[in-house]
Amino acid sequence: MFRIVMIVAWAVLVILVLYLWADVREVLAVVKDAKRELLRSNLSARAAESFPNFGKEARETREAEGQQEAEEQTKAPGKSLDPREEQVLNEVLTEFLG
Repeated sequence: MFRIVMIVAWAVLVILVLYLWADVREVLAVVKDAKRELLRSNLSARAAESFPNFGKEARETREAEGQQEAEEQTKAPGKSLDPREEQVLNEVLTEFLG
């Protein structure tokens, strides 16, 4: 009888240790993510201090790219091709036409 109780107690103890180990691993993963986010925010704050106009420049660059894309879309569809594009087109045509 005593051996049965002892075996059950050991089994319960092993299960508890496994649960604790899983919880510790989960907490370590959360701490690692929090640390990573803290470092990332700290570095971005330092970059903002060092380069205060960095965000403004990035927005201006995005707006300029958007304007360029809009201009390219509004151009006439019969525009001439770049020399590289013409070369690729000629290679493809000669490949298929013989």
